[in-house]
Amino acid sequence: MSAFPAPIVDDMLVTADGYGQLCAELETLRTLRRQEVTEQLRQVREDGDPDDPSLFDLLEEQAQLEWRIAVLEAQTAAARIVAPAAYGTAGIGSCVRVRHGDSGEVAEYELVGTIESDVENGRVSVCAPVGRALVGHRPGDSVAVETPRGTTRLEVLSVRPFAPGQARKAA
Repeated sequence: MSAFPAPIVDDMLVTADGYGQLCAELETLRTLRRQEVTEQLRQVREDGDPDDPSLFDLLEEQAQLEWRIAVLEAQTAAARIVAPAAYGTAGIGSCVRVRHGDSGEVAEYELVGTIESDVENGRVSVCAPVGRALVGHRPGDSVAVETPRGTTRLEVLSVRPFAPGQARKAA
């Protein structure tokens, strides 16, 4: 039996906080945003000019809104909420502070499911190369990460649970 969990392949894994955010966005789009777009369409149609360019823009906006609602409905229906990893072990819902072996730069990543990843804000999917390499590791471990730019080493400095609503601090 391996000391590390099996590779994570399910791309619908999500933290409880991430699931709540998806549901909140879905509810906002279904109610407020859908109502706003419908009202704007009604006003443009009342003006009576079928060639009004804003009508076409609004119809496009409505189509994009309905597409996003459909995507969120599918994601929330298929999502599997995962309990945070044990304290000190990297997994979904963990904040992992690492030192990049090649540059010595320190970074902090929150490990999340694929549908809630946001690399620019430090939210790394456990299915991405860095996330996959960190899962199951503890402070003091050194891991090799295969990236499109080649192999890099990361030293795990600390692992802690991510608190919902917690502000991200610069590494």
